[in-house]
Amino acid sequence: MQTTSTIALTTTALLTTALAWAPPAAAAETPAYRADQIAQRETADLDLAPGRPQTITHAEAAFMKIRFDEVALGSRDTLTVASADGGESYEYGAADVRDGGLWSLSVEGDSAAVTLHDAADGTTAAAHVAEYSRGLTASELASRPSAVPTESICGQDDTRNAVCYRDYDPFAYGASRSVARIIVDGESFCTAWIAGDDRLLTNNHCLEKSADARDTEVQFGYECVRCAGGRTRAPLKVSGAKVLATDYTLDFTLFTVAEPERIAHLPALELSTEPVSLHEKIFIPGHPGGLPLRIASASSSEPPGLGARCLVGDERRRGRGIGTDFAYLCDTEGGSSGSPVVSRDTGRVVGLHHFGGCPNQAVRMDLVYPRIAPYLN
Repeated sequence: MQTTSTIALTTTALLTTALAWAPPAAAAETPAYRADQIAQRETADLDLAPGRPQTITHAEAAFMKIRFDEVALGSRDTLTVASADGGESYEYGAADVRDGGLWSLSVEGDSAAVTLHDAADGTTAAAHVAEYSRGLTASELASRPSAVPTESICGQDDTRNAVCYRDYDPFAYGASRSVARIIVDGESFCTAWIAGDDRLLTNNHCLEKSADARDTEVQFGYECVRCAGGRTRAPLKVSGAKVLATDYTLDFTLFTVAEPERIAHLPALELSTEPVSLHEKIFIPGHPGGLPLRIASASSSEPPGLGARCLVGDERRRGRGIGTDFAYLCDTEGGSSGSPVVSRDTGRVVGLHHFGGCPNQAVRMDLVYPRIAPYLN
């Protein structure tokens, strides 16, 4: 897959010459969404003709991801998916097709321009749009049920947008650059982070098979421009590739990404081989609710006399196994699953967040590390 910053046709020309496709009018009822949803998959039925751009639109969608089937591409044929304004463009070739299909990366906004290019290389290019995934609107996101009754916010929400830490806490902000929002199978979301080169860690309950990884979109730098929120930065997007190691009890999955050179400039977090200590200071960068990057560092819920920093409150706690976790009152929500828990004392990742409930919990990295060390570069 190749990415470019512009597409061949201007926006005006594209929207004038494209054949527009849109779904039937929505029913009057407001649909119910799952707690782990960030997008809704919608059925489509659209055959592509080489050289004829098609525009797929879903009003007010936050983003659009396209799933193709019946794909046949020769060695020089391509499929292009671009945003309506031409700001994003992703190109796919024969190597990107798996079992006759592929999921595109998302493009921001409520329209995606799709073009099939036939290079006359001996294979007649063909593709069919089977469905698309449209990002939920702000009101739809707000309507989702909580993953747990407390939402894992312990008291008041003390998390802040990551950019708030850029100047006064550059260590925490620097660590957050390793963290990504992931969209799994076009609908659900979690957090992942770079553990070494193109090796990313997330939870087993987020994804566990290579087929899952290949259908996962990984977005780095999805964060607010200002501390107060509002406008977000354009994220760097890559596809997952292969699961290298996974475990149910320790709830981890280590996976790679396609086009690792595109994330080579991002830092990897150092992993701890030592167990955490009681009252060790920690912070957690992640994507609670699938929203722009936030950092949990302060905690107004700590016991009296211990200050307002996030602390380890129980260094040995039952998770999916006896003694596999540690606990804290740092604020997290659904979507924070897979976030790194970083020690302020050592600067290393000491846990992999996976459970809410106040106290919230992470799998101990000193237990995970021996299982993944052979795969780290």
